[in-house]
Amino acid sequence: MMHINNRMIIKAVILSFGLVQASAAAEGGVHDVVPASSTATSRGRRLTRHLRLRKKAHSKVAVKDSNLLNDEDVAFWTRHLVGSIPIEQARPTLSPTFVGSVGTIGPSSPPPVLMTSAPTVGAIIETIAPTAGAVIETIAPTVVVIETIAPTVGAVIETIAPTVGIETIAPTAGVVETMTPTAGVVETSPPTNSCGITPSEREFQIKDNLSVISFPELFDQAETPQAQALNWIITDDAAQLCPEDVSLVQRYTLALFYFAMNGDNWNECSAPAEYDPASIDLANIACNLTTTNATDLFPTDISGTNAWLSSDSECTWGGVSCYAENTANAFKVNVIEMESNGLSGTLPEEMQELTAIRFLALERGEISGTIPNSFGTLQSLLLLDLDYNELTGTLPDALWTLASLRQLDLNNNNFVGSLSEDIGLLTELRFIQVDNNGLTGTIPSSLGEIPNISLIGLSGNAFVGGAPSEVCALRPSPLQTFVVSCDIECEIPECCTSCVP
Repeated sequence: MMHINNRMIIKAVILSFGLVQASAAAEGGVHDVVPASSTATSRGRRLTRHLRLRKKAHSKVAVKDSNLLNDEDVAFWTRHLVGSIPIEQARPTLSPTFVGSVGTIGPSSPPPVLMTSAPTVGAIIETIAPTAGAVIETIAPTVVVIETIAPTVGAVIETIAPTVGIETIAPTAGVVETMTPTAGVVETSPPTNSCGITPSEREFQIKDNLSVISFPELFDQAETPQAQALNWIITDDAAQLCPEDVSLVQRYTLALFYFAMNGDNWNECSAPAEYDPASIDLANIACNLTTTNATDLFPTDISGTNAWLSSDSECTWGGVSCYAENTANAFKVNVIEMESNGLSGTLPEEMQELTAIRFLALERGEISGTIPNSFGTLQSLLLLDLDYNELTGTLPDALWTLASLRQLDLNNNNFVGSLSEDIGLLTELRFIQVDNNGLTGTIPSSLGEIPNISLIGLSGNAFVGGAPSEVCALRPSPLQTFVVSCDIECEIPECCTSCVP
């Protein structure tokens, strides 16, 4: 069972979920608005007040329209999304099973036999316990194996006293040949660590295991995130994991994410300046980042507010949470949530190792490069939120294989190319926002094949033509919000809810 450091400062903020109607769009362009339900609860009203306080203007767009999309922070946490989240099934608690342990031999069990090889000495003497009429025989030098019967714990050793009348065979007159024992060489083993192997063996095995995940040549280039993460795992990590540790790959992957996203420059929860206990404590105290938006959905998750690369479990690093111990994915990463935390750099391909992650929210940073194709392996992903970054390239086909995805939030980046018709394969999707990119072509009619889609935001791109009739057929329910650029032919409010010039 995992123990969270008592020094940890838990400052969780639990947000409730509900549909929220924004009274006016804040300055900063297209915003995500979800109409309010007539049955909105007081929890929803508290959320509205909270989000209005958090509202930030964005410099890329300057449009005011009460019908435009409000900030995605409001739109995402709708009851549509909450109601669509699969419930994690708890697994039964099993009785402890000790694998590879040595069983206890009871009084009635036969004693174990220890086979001991005798050293090469001049003579090996076989001794028979003295009994009446016994003969003590000296045998010529022969290399044999002495079979010693180990005493059972608690056993009584019976000693037979010598009986008068023991017959001894005197040695025959002649030359007695004496063999001088061979001087043995004492071999000294290198010191071992807690893994039971030498430090060099540990380093070799860890590097070999991680070479399956990252290209080995990257480990030899000291400035790469891969080399930095490996060096931290081997040298600086106070956990000092062994090569066969089940958390090795996950801990390495998160360390790699830290270095790839320039973690030393984050606003919060950067690694300790040094890896001694005092520095780690100071870094933990300074970290207040939590998985705020996912807390209500996953209340049993393991989480914390420790600094990244601290000695505690990676599940307690700020902005991370893991599945609870009694679940099928126990201790695997479930959430990484970092909004406006100063992330920059490129997303590493190795994030595909976080196979059980459901929420990946890295919005409002300076992340550049492309979305890795390897993200297609993240089949548990429910939310992918990368908006307000500097991502480029085309939207990878791997995105359209994420069959469980509920929210795809990629607005305000620099994506180009078309929006694939394969988006219709995301039949669980509730929310898609790709506003303010450089997308071209026509609006895919396959969006109309997504049965429960609630919000579509496509404005600020270079789409041509009109709104597909298949999409308009979803209005007003389930499609509550549909925003396009004003040069798209779309009837308002019959089909589109608003347009952006």
